[in-house]
Amino acid sequence: MDNTFQCVVVAPPGKIIDCKATSIVFPAHDGMVGVLCDHMPMFCELGLGMMEVEYVSENADKPQLNKAFVVIDKGFALIGENLATIVSNDAVSSIDVKKEKIEHMIERIEKKLSTAAYPPDQREHETQKVALLKTLLDFADKSPA
Repeated sequence: MDNTFQCVVVAPPGKIIDCKATSIVFPAHDGMVGVLCDHMPMFCELGLGMMEVEYVSENADKPQLNKAFVVIDKGFALIGENLATIVSNDAVSSIDVKKEKIEHMIERIEKKLSTAAYPPDQREHETQKVALLKTLLDFADKSPA
C-alpha cells in the first residue's frame, strides 16, 4: 500500500507499536499533531493524551486499514524520512493489551488518588490519565475479538 510510513511507539517496557501507518495523530505538549507520509522533519515534546494510529495490517492476503489508540503520557516525537518515532514516559495501546490490564492500571491509580499520595498538580494529571484509560477501555470493548 502506497503513502505509508513506519510508526514506532516506545515506552519503558519496550516497543508498544511498530507498524506501517497511513496517518497518526498524537498529543504534543501544546496541542494535537497530525502526520501523513512525507511529513516534514520535526521534533517535539509530548503531552498527556490519546494517540490515534491508522495502520495497514500485514496478516491478511489483502492489506486492510485498521485503527489503534494509545494513551501517551509525555515524552518526545521525532518525525523524519517517513519514520515517526514516539518515545513516551508511559504508553498503553489498544493493540495486544488485555482489558484486564487496563482495568488494573485504572484501579491502581484510583487507589492512589484516594490517598494524599499526590500533590495537586500530579493529582490532576493522574485524574486525566484515568479518564484516557477509561476511553481506551471503551475502544477495547468495541474492537472485534
